Amino acid sequence: MTTPVDTRLLAIYLDDHVAGATVGVQRVRRMAKVYDGTVVGHAIAPLVRQLEDERAWLVRCVHRLDLPVRTYKVVGAAVAERIGRLKPNGHVSRTSPLSALLEVELLRGAVTGKKSGWQTLLAQSTGLGLTPEQVVDLDGLVAQADEQVRVLSDLLEILHARVFRRRSPDGGG
Repeated sequence: MTTPVDTRLLAIYLDDHVAGATVGVQRVRRMAKVYDGTVVGHAIAPLVRQLEDERAWLVRCVHRLDLPVRTYKVVGAAVAERIGRLKPNGHVSRTSPLSALLEVELLRGAVTGKKSGWQTLLAQSTGLGLTPEQVVDLDGLVAQADEQVRVLSDLLEILHARVFRRRSPDGGG
């Protein structure tokens, strides 16, 4: 016998994940543009479509479960993400080398949190009445998150090797 799911708590939980997914999509779109033509841009570009598709799947799932999506949380998270971009990271007129490192670290943490959300839905799938197809989707989303973490971890290794290199006053290495 399955234990019934507390839909009030589930709605809050999934609302938070929808808000996080919205911020993640905004962040990764911006990163793909800002870092286009760089090693960061090359690694980030494929994530844009993946995160958009994942967010859409999550929103469809929330609607299938007949749960509300609270717009105020999504809007609040989006505004907070934009405000967070204002942090100068030691440079006022140009992008700091720290910016890419910090953004990739934050993105990797967000992907790890997203993976946990997929795993939570899997753990509750029977009580939620998810279809076998939805469970297969969730398994795929967990695997995709694992690959995203691997890509971002590899990118962080590259950035760790580059960001803190001391540059000579004349701009050379």
